[in-house]
Amino acid sequence: MKAKIVALVAASFVAPLFAQEAAGPKHHVPQEMADWTRSLALKEVEDGRSAAGRSAIAGKGQVEIISLAEMDAPPSVKANMAEGISKRSGGTLAVASGSIPSTAEVIATVSNTRRSDAELKRRLGYTPADISRTLIGAAELLGTEPNGTIHGATSTGLSRTYRVPKVGVVILSEDDYLASGTKITLIREMLNTEVNGVPARSYAARSEDGKGRAELRWVTPTRSYFLTLITDDGARIEQGEELLLQIAKGIAT
Repeated sequence: MKAKIVALVAASFVAPLFAQEAAGPKHHVPQEMADWTRSLALKEVEDGRSAAGRSAIAGKGQVEIISLAEMDAPPSVKANMAEGISKRSGGTLAVASGSIPSTAEVIATVSNTRRSDAELKRRLGYTPADISRTLIGAAELLGTEPNGTIHGATSTGLSRTYRVPKVGVVILSEDDYLASGTKITLIREMLNTEVNGVPARSYAARSEDGKGRAELRWVTPTRSYFLTLITDDGARIEQGEELLLQIAKGIAT
């Protein structure tokens, strides 16, 4: 089984560098971070070329929680992360105008493909998370897209985009990280909430031009989840952040 290291919560350390492409413009990634992640990828490729390497990787847990001090990363990368943690611990982050797209811009990038539950199950190999007891269960589904590891018509994950009246656009992504062979590393200092007893990372930002963005990431024993809210009413993004938490707690897997 090929293993990929994904620092799921670390992906949120400097807002909003690692946003979903459908939810905003691309942002500059610090060079030291880019170099470090590239070196991780190369290391995994080298490990995967030997049976011993594959065996060693497979023997590790699929999910691990470590402190920032324990992280095997250059001091500059850790310092960058620590700065991001400090900024986010102060509450909603203020970002520049244009950093967060409008809901219309997000919707314009969404494929209008909608698939039945039966087709999704066939493509995924499992039944997607049940959202019927959440706010997005009754919302308009704008589109579905595969994610995770994709092989032809099948994938290990799925993203669903919804339009929620008077709220904005909500994107739910899930991935069967066991099937994709992904090892997920969570940074303890970045975990600031929980979803049904599972550690999670919540984040909100408000741009100077009045847009808002909230994110919630968490990992269960079988799936990883990522909820994103984009709203044109940035003044209420704190309520939006709480709304994502309510949606997450209502998801049945």
